[in-house]
Amino acid sequence: MQNTFRLVAFCCFISILTAGCVYKRDLPQGNLITPDMVSRLQPGMSRQQVQQVMGSPLLDDPFDASVWDYVYRLKTAEGEVIRKRVTLNFDNNQLAGIEKSGNIDASERASDKGAPASGAAIQPGEVVSPDQGGGY
Repeated sequence: MQNTFRLVAFCCFISILTAGCVYKRDLPQGNLITPDMVSRLQPGMSRQQVQQVMGSPLLDDPFDASVWDYVYRLKTAEGEVIRKRVTLNFDNNQLAGIEKSGNIDASERASDKGAPASGAAIQPGEVVSPDQGGGY
């Protein structure tokens, strides 16, 4: 009987110690938007040039094909939420306007964790094979 009590007490003690050891991770959603990507956008660029810089838009406006939206949301493990949005307007398939909202310069900590071991940056739309160090 005494051994059973000790075993139950020990199990309770271990469960209390491990209760605070919950792993939380950053949760990125949407298109990665970096200050470098936004600074490379110039009025007059074609849709294809914009796609090479920014990747495919997250949202296509169903009512107006001349508007592309890039949206990014990062919820950090600490609970901080970073929101970014870039809306691009096209006129005759040429970039005519750039609207930014959110903190474009905010850090993307989650994106740094998935970088290749070689340290080379992965460009939007680039396919990385396992032998290139992408870890996929």
